[in-house]
Amino acid sequence: MYVGQYEPVKIPESGKLHIQKNGYVYWSNASKWDNEKKQSIDNRVSIGKMIPEQPGMMYPNKKYFDIFGINTNSEEKKDEKMNNMLSNLLIENFRGIQELSINDMRRLVLLSGNNNVGKSSVLEAVFFMMDHLSPESFNRMNGFRGLSIPTDGVSLWEPLFYQMNPDNAIRIQAKRGEDTLTLSYVKDDSYIPAVNGGIPKNVAGSFQSFAKRNYTLRFDFKAEGSVDYTESGHYTTSENGILREIADDDGDKQLMQLTYTSFINNNFVRTDRAILDRMGKAEINGEKEKIIGFLQRIDPSISDIVTLSINGTPQLYINTNKKLLPVQFSGDGINKLLYIVLSIMDAKNGILLVDEIDTGFHYSMFEDLWKIVSDVSRDYDCQVIATTHSYENIVGATKGVKDNPEDFSFYRLGYEKGELKSYRSSYDLLKSALRSDMEVR
Repeated sequence: MYVGQYEPVKIPESGKLHIQKNGYVYWSNASKWDNEKKQSIDNRVSIGKMIPEQPGMMYPNKKYFDIFGINTNSEEKKDEKMNNMLSNLLIENFRGIQELSINDMRRLVLLSGNNNVGKSSVLEAVFFMMDHLSPESFNRMNGFRGLSIPTDGVSLWEPLFYQMNPDNAIRIQAKRGEDTLTLSYVKDDSYIPAVNGGIPKNVAGSFQSFAKRNYTLRFDFKAEGSVDYTESGHYTTSENGILREIADDDGDKQLMQLTYTSFINNNFVRTDRAILDRMGKAEINGEKEKIIGFLQRIDPSISDIVTLSINGTPQLYINTNKKLLPVQFSGDGINKLLYIVLSIMDAKNGILLVDEIDTGFHYSMFEDLWKIVSDVSRDYDCQVIATTHSYENIVGATKGVKDNPEDFSFYRLGYEKGELKSYRSSYDLLKSALRSDMEVR
């Protein structure tokens, strides 16, 4: 099988080529004498199969690399590109996921599957790991679901556990470049916080009292590979907020720098302040014209983006057809595309998580959307992990990333005999499945 095994290559120009009607490519650089046939015959060997829709290109087999002396160790090249990106992910007892592994992720990752299968939870698990240093990580997780939960109870973190049961310990593990990162959370009903460091006695007492009545949450984080790093401690809540304690922390502990990670879902796209801040940063960095160019692929009438202050309130305007319109009046597609582009730029050398990336776009825009995402993510070395329900969006993705197919991986999440699985397709395999009208969502 050639499709999906190796990335496409140009058909060689040296030696003698023989292409059969079925598309298989044979190559020879020498002839030998056949005593039985009394004639010289070409010393042919199969090196691959033509790609009908890409003239001059073929899917190679292993013999191609053997003959032409090309190193097939793609892992080395991939790691060079993915030092800050995730290649493998294991999730246990997080949200609705009891256990799930996702392997061989690329720069662009698209997740699909039925409703409530866990697509959004995968994105949240990645964000939760990278954001775990912040006591606000629990509030952010609940905020992604539109939940507003007081900080004075274990209900703050229980929604993150499988079946909301903290006896099911959360474990998230990710391969990032050479490093394996592991984060775990487990219920601890034996720990009482010492609470020092200048916290008033009445505040300290509220945390200790709560821990005695309920329980604390123990966390452990470690990194293994190019570095050896461990971090552990406890979370406690009370009416005074959230307390995070790191074990054996004398105040000078150097915490490990994790990959900057940003999250987009439909609750956050219209955050005007975030768009203004990111657009301002892009303009200072001389990137405004680049952003306008991306938007023009969707709407050629756009000529400028400006920030105007009306009654002391700054607002972003788009110049389209020589008229200035507030950006929110430019349509959901332009709004979301602008937010995605700015977020990728802001997450340079990082990770952008996009839940339901197709929402707000007409299906005719999907190819351009993925072409833009592919180009910007390459320019800014950003990994984009997105979810979708849309068959048309999956088709658009295969067309939009065709210039850099090695950057793309697709996963369909689904249950098999009661266990949640991720079914991976490379660009080539997904494209072949779509040509065959196979159901891939």
